[in-house]
Amino acid sequence: AHIGFTVPYNMSEQPASSINAGFSPDGRAIGLQISGRRFDDLGVLQATHWYENARPALAKPNWEIPSNADSYGGDLA
Repeated sequence: AHIGFTVPYNMSEQPASSINAGFSPDGRAIGLQISGRRFDDLGVLQATHWYENARPALAKPNWEIPSNADSYGGDLA
């Protein structure tokens, strides 16, 4: 996220998260920032989890897994 969008939340100590919300016609990612009341970290995480499961299929990233995925040291599938 760009610092201009995060400073207000950092300064006010409000929890915030960002998640992919879709793509522009030319393929660039569009983000959704979810913020909550101060100290409501759990509420922000729950809202983010809900959106992650409820968002339209076209908003879900469908990135290809590189052929050398095992070199990353983790299971990417």
